[in-house]
Amino acid sequence: MTDARPNTTPLVELDDVVKHFDVRLGAFGGVRGVVRAVDGVTLTIGARETLGLVGESGCGKSTVGKLIARLDQPTSGAVRLNGTDISHLPERRLRPMRRDVQMVFQDPYSSLNPRMTAGRIVEEPLLEHGIGDRAGRRESVRALFEKVGLRATLTTSYPNALSGGQRQRLGIARALALEPKLIIADEPVSALDVSVQAQVINLMERLRNETHVAFLFVSHDLAVVEHISDRVAVMYLGQIVEAAAKTDLFARPTHPYSELLMQAVPRIDRGRQRRSAPVGEVPSPLNPPPGCRYHTRCPLAEDICRRETPSLRTIAPGHAVACHVRAP
Repeated sequence: MTDARPNTTPLVELDDVVKHFDVRLGAFGGVRGVVRAVDGVTLTIGARETLGLVGESGCGKSTVGKLIARLDQPTSGAVRLNGTDISHLPERRLRPMRRDVQMVFQDPYSSLNPRMTAGRIVEEPLLEHGIGDRAGRRESVRALFEKVGLRATLTTSYPNALSGGQRQRLGIARALALEPKLIIADEPVSALDVSVQAQVINLMERLRNETHVAFLFVSHDLAVVEHISDRVAVMYLGQIVEAAAKTDLFARPTHPYSELLMQAVPRIDRGRQRRSAPVGEVPSPLNPPPGCRYHTRCPLAEDICRRETPSLRTIAPGHAVACHVRAP
């Protein structure tokens, strides 16, 4: 299996990563089935780059982020951070590496402890890793508040006194506290108003330029992904179907699923042109179809698509596609 690899040295490497979840009958019942959330994903994230991971809800995007952060452990395959396989490391050895990977979550309110002040929330990672003395940590908190555009007076406020945008800025400040090499942003603006979304996206873009942190930007909003990403990987039902540089993917999508997704992005030059969207229902990850998983919805599907799973093949430098018809 190939991958659309960045020009920089990979910070994160996923090598044929699989994550299956057992579905049980009741708390003590037997296994009824297996949800194939991630089923053979291979991709990389380069140092200082932003990789956009897109696809419909339930395709496994968030699970990929959790596997990289080792909030979930893969069923098989390897997840490497700075060349070290962290897939099955015990917590004692994994703990120092957790500083390098932090997360910004979709819901800024539920990801914050309502019993902690905003300042203590940002200070908590420093305390957990034994960084600095009390005065030094407080100075770091004030600097982080300033960096993300929060007033220093808000350090004594509780999350319920903050707006949605302020809460997400607080979540970003917490993620930056340990000076990570990678931030996994899982739908970070989908719960915010449109005007606030733009402010948070611009903040993340500025922070990337200032701190050189890499991002995995998980989203179903392709317009946002196009704005912020360097490369984009398209995911469908647990598998990567296309990966390429942002400009290549949005200008020349090759996989039929990618093509329909790109056509659904609103553009001024299309006027009132009717936008296409993927038709039909997404098959269940409990019982994915054989062969190419998109063949049940694909207008170009042939017999081979129903029998054989296409591998991710390089069709141009930095551009890989998994399709029997478009990349034979």
